[in-house]
Amino acid sequence: MKTLKKLHVVICLVILLGCNEKRTTQLTILGTVHFPTTGMNADSVYLAIKKVQPQVILMERDSVSFDSAFNRKVEYEENEDQAVSRFLKDNPTTILRPIEYEGRNEYRIKMGLYPQANEVYQKLNELSRSKKFDAEESLIWRRFAHFWGKIDSLSSADLRAVNNDEADAIVDSAKHYQYTLMKKIVSERDEFTEQILDSKGDSVSLKEYFEKWEQFEHYDRNDAMVANIIRTIDKMPYNRFLLTVGYHHRYYIKKALEKKAPHIRIVEFYE
Repeated sequence: MKTLKKLHVVICLVILLGCNEKRTTQLTILGTVHFPTTGMNADSVYLAIKKVQPQVILMERDSVSFDSAFNRKVEYEENEDQAVSRFLKDNPTTILRPIEYEGRNEYRIKMGLYPQANEVYQKLNELSRSKKFDAEESLIWRRFAHFWGKIDSLSSADLRAVNNDEADAIVDSAKHYQYTLMKKIVSERDEFTEQILDSKGDSVSLKEYFEKWEQFEHYDRNDAMVANIIRTIDKMPYNRFLLTVGYHHRYYIKKALEKKAPHIRIVEFYE
């Protein structure tokens, strides 16, 4: 009898420890371009998804794009949407889930933001052409142009060229210049007190606009996607996930997941 009681205690401990221990899941982060280029299109995205055979596909959308059963309300002409639709025809039990910043478009409207900060970069380019930058600012602008040229080249490459550590490092550097170092120039120069109309029609300085835009696009949106990915994966009883996302976001998401969620094993679609 004592032996049976001891065995029962051991079994309970094993079950308890097993419940508390996070399982290891596999996630493929498939960085893409949204519309066809010479190297990437819906067919190549479909073939990559088909190779992974995910049980769950995480999409760069928020929940308002889905109905209560997580079917997409609209299927866009973007590469990822078309590829996912094609994959679902042969694999109808595959589950879709949104991981985008919840209410992204509504938040942009509320904050007076456009998807881009074109007027700020036009002013930066104007200052560069007029040779008004000091030596440090000129170097920052040249390095930004250098890395942005590399990003443009990646857009025309194939999926494998975009989804690797070297490409992630290029995008990481480009974004550091696009956001962090450009913010330094914008915050320190008087030219950026110039007023513009934001998306709500309110008058705001270029500096104020850039600060709000950079905070949302660089940090808030990416951090929300990371949190949504972790929460979604952790609450679902599946082991094979795939995320379709614009490749400009891939480096940030991958780096954050490696730090915050080591129980999620990141693998490439070609491995």
